[in-house]
Amino acid sequence: MSRAMVRGIRVCGYQMKKTLKSPRFFILLLLLTVYFYLNEEGIRNFCSSVQVKASPYIFPFLTNDWICQMFLSGGFLWVAMPLGSREEESAFIRFRCGEKCWDLGNCLAVIGMAVFYTAVLWVLSAVVLIPHLEFSVSWGKIWRTLALTDAAWQYRIQLETNAFIVEQFAPIMATALSLILQILCISWMGLLLYVVNRQTRSVAGFYLAVAFVFLDTMLFNTFLESFYPLSPVSLVRLGNYSKATLQYGVTLEGGISFYLIGIVCLCGAAVVLPKWRGEEV
Repeated sequence: MSRAMVRGIRVCGYQMKKTLKSPRFFILLLLLTVYFYLNEEGIRNFCSSVQVKASPYIFPFLTNDWICQMFLSGGFLWVAMPLGSREEESAFIRFRCGEKCWDLGNCLAVIGMAVFYTAVLWVLSAVVLIPHLEFSVSWGKIWRTLALTDAAWQYRIQLETNAFIVEQFAPIMATALSLILQILCISWMGLLLYVVNRQTRSVAGFYLAVAFVFLDTMLFNTFLESFYPLSPVSLVRLGNYSKATLQYGVTLEGGISFYLIGIVCLCGAAVVLPKWRGEEV
């Protein structure tokens, strides 16, 4: 392993510890816990009414819900925003490791935080269903009923249980794909935030990334679904990989490629662009 990579990993560890211990992260975790609890209240009531427990595969439906996705993505951007700042507290570390290693470490920290954040959301989304929760390798009666009947409307359940997801994906596969897509999506937007903030020495990257969060809703409401392949939040929603959007070139392979290419390019830009600008420490 190269010396630069070792330094970058150390910067990553430092930044992740600092971010995960910050008040921002704990406030966001508290808000999302309350949001999940209230959002899943109707499902708990439904389980109690029919005396049937739900399998722990709610995560694909949460990440597919456009309102929930705005909270999840926007919350991550809010937590990741300080990474692009040039605090005096971090000046010594930047000086010792060098700008390139500092930028590389911050990019790794964004990706690392995306993995940790998504894992926490996955666990939290299932935990709030307790005691109406049981392990199963199938979708079970609850999710199939909510997806294929009007039970959600009768019980005033706000969360959309997408029928396409239930019919086309096994629950474990749907959960795995949702986790991967969520990690890639917020990593993409978090790196965009970091690169733009770093270059402009402002919070312009945060506003640009937030604009991408709302892009999915704008495209849907303006009937511009043909731009879905360029919308990161549209591509994270598993329900969008249906025959209806296939005509616009929305495929699972294309979505993952979009994220991976973007992440590699943004990481490269973060490391190289400061050198081009001749930025001083």
